Amino acid sequence: MQANLNLELPKEFEEQLQQQVINVVTNTIGSLKTDSKYPEYMDKQQCSAYLGISRSTFDKWLKAENIPVVVINGSYRFKKSEIDKFMLSKQK
Repeated sequence: MQANLNLELPKEFEEQLQQQVINVVTNTIGSLKTDSKYPEYMDKQQCSAYLGISRSTFDKWLKAENIPVVVINGSYRFKKSEIDKFMLSKQK
């Protein structure tokens, strides 16, 4: 059963409400783009912080697990989206 509700609001209130909804949506979309303090490609320190583990634990995981990594001239970079996929693959 569906109820129909017709509610008339004063024009000024309706305009303010509409502007607030636009502001909330705009801010939310904007924050989704820039919300992360972590770049798309992270070094070991950033990646361990992103995962919420110590650097030494991250180094142990790096040796023991098949963590996706890009190595360029000895510099390790971890793509955030690949780290997320890796963590999901370990979920039980």
